[in-house]
Amino acid sequence: MERPATRDRAMPSPGLVWEPGRVPFATRFGDVYYSRDNGLSEGRHVFLKGCHLPDAWQSADLYVICELGFGTGLNFLTTWDSWRRTRRPGPKLHYLAVEGYPLTARELGECLEAWPELHALSRALLQVYPQPQPGFHRLFPKIDVSDDVTLTLLMGDVMDMLSQTECEIDAWFLDGFAPDKNAAMWHDNVFAEIARLSHTRNSGSVLATYSVAGDVRRGLDAAGFELTRAPGFGRKREMLHGRFRGAKAPPKPRLQPWFAKTPRAKLQRDHAAIIGGGLAGTNAAYALQRRGWKTTIIDRRDGLARETSGNPTAALMPRLTAGPALDGRFYASAWRFALETLEELANSGAALHRERCGLLQLANTPTESERQAAIAAYGPLSAPALLPVDAAEASGLAGITTKASGLYFPQGGWLQPPALCTALAHNATMMMNEDIAALRQESGAWQLIDRAGRIRLEADIVIFANALGALTLPQTSWLPLVARRGQLTFAPPTDRSASLRSVLAYGGYMTPAFRGLHTIGATFDWVDTEVADAAVDVRAEDHAHNLAALENVLPGLMDGADTAALLGRAGVRCTSPDHLPVIGPLPQRDAYLNAFAELRHGHPWTSYATADYQPGLYALLGLGSHGVVSAPLAAELLACHITGEPWPIERDLVTALHPGRFLVRDLKRREA
Repeated sequence: MERPATRDRAMPSPGLVWEPGRVPFATRFGDVYYSRDNGLSEGRHVFLKGCHLPDAWQSADLYVICELGFGTGLNFLTTWDSWRRTRRPGPKLHYLAVEGYPLTARELGECLEAWPELHALSRALLQVYPQPQPGFHRLFPKIDVSDDVTLTLLMGDVMDMLSQTECEIDAWFLDGFAPDKNAAMWHDNVFAEIARLSHTRNSGSVLATYSVAGDVRRGLDAAGFELTRAPGFGRKREMLHGRFRGAKAPPKPRLQPWFAKTPRAKLQRDHAAIIGGGLAGTNAAYALQRRGWKTTIIDRRDGLARETSGNPTAALMPRLTAGPALDGRFYASAWRFALETLEELANSGAALHRERCGLLQLANTPTESERQAAIAAYGPLSAPALLPVDAAEASGLAGITTKASGLYFPQGGWLQPPALCTALAHNATMMMNEDIAALRQESGAWQLIDRAGRIRLEADIVIFANALGALTLPQTSWLPLVARRGQLTFAPPTDRSASLRSVLAYGGYMTPAFRGLHTIGATFDWVDTEVADAAVDVRAEDHAHNLAALENVLPGLMDGADTAALLGRAGVRCTSPDHLPVIGPLPQRDAYLNAFAELRHGHPWTSYATADYQPGLYALLGLGSHGVVSAPLAAELLACHITGEPWPIERDLVTALHPGRFLVRDLKRREA
């Protein structure tokens, strides 16, 4: 089917061409990507040797590298290759790379063909390499299950990306195009961000670069680096390497003190207790197991996914906004990460019961049509991940006639959340039929106590992933969680609806028939949290609501359906007042309010001490109706909060999800 013209590149192209000798050249910058003599040897000499690698990472539990200028990915592969050859069991390598003009996967593959000795690594990178899209992209390239490298691509302007980054970088690879070709990469403001993200612990952060330009030397020296000239590679006579001695004037922090990072805990067991066995809890277990943690999922029901996560089918669809709103940016990132997680699980052999039938979001009103046009113009996803379609194309994709245009998501569809939860929790220990009534900290460990006063489990940390159940425990009872009742309708197909091939979204949603039933949903009604457990009865009026919403969009589609045969399932979702998840360390509420009390009067935030948290307690709550999509990225972020690893998304998104945001809001409104 011929498609209308769409943006298939959401970011500017470097203009890749090939010079004699198969050397990649960026016409936008008028410069080669690496030395004409030998790019692989250049990377080893300039960056690995220049940063004293692999020796420098031998004594580190976590080693973080940041490259400015990802380019062809050759330096990453060179580093990964060295890591695989020299690593010791246990430590983790995080590799961040900023790139404002990313190559496409096809272009990247062409460039990496020149290095057959890196073929296995190149193939693994290409399997996870994303479609170029602005923002942070957390990737887990693997050759085998022992691989423990995390790659985060920061696609966008170098200042935008660095200013949104929060971590301590151990080694810097400064590999942008030459300063006279790409001045923005070598600006004093960039050097200031490098200083902000560097440290003086042990022997301090190190850097290496092929450039010895005067402006580069002076800028790095002013930023706090002690520099040394060294023999260059190939035709370059000299290069620079340096060590961070500390800036004369410490850079102003960008992270507000009420969202400060938690100190890395001194763990006795690397054991996490996770209260809740739904999508939140099982994703948390999966993210921590990826890091070698022992996890125990503890739930009041008799198995996983017995509450709202137990819906037999769920639409797999993104939640996009028509501009750079915080929620839209989070959910666009979550969509990309969820798809990668599903692929990772599928490749491991997990039975996900996922139908890749695509999802069609119909523009069934003029307002929705305008909104979708704005989404397509803004481009939170680009083709082929998002395709605007007219009514004829929509009908062809759906298999039924519709008069509405829409947005088509080829990677969408539906899946079965219980099967997904089972796959995610494959390596976790299960403790079912356990209703935790209290927590107590003893000798650095948390004890989980049941209603009979018995200690059921001890762990280093506790993750609250129990939705509205969190309100029953004092450590989380202050969170302003909101209950929303949702009911699904399961209806037999009619002669017309039996032809449906893709999931339809129109405010509600409808799946193609599976095992003789469409899933049509879902209501979204407020209920009092006090009666949430009792609000799971299936109601005839909610069936009528679901069918009426479908009839309004596709009149007559369900004519002739046996309404007496309708089945359903109801559950109560946990949301937040701002409709964003609650992810991160849990503040000591009273101490937090006291420490930041002057926020009531608007005092500058730099005058405050850092936040006081409940040690070892974390929240992953409020996923609402988009948990299938949001939970994987939410769990990855939570794991980084716990382990001290670099965050997988931009700082302003992390703080927008932080549990302490509600206390800060109340202080600013003088409501606390």
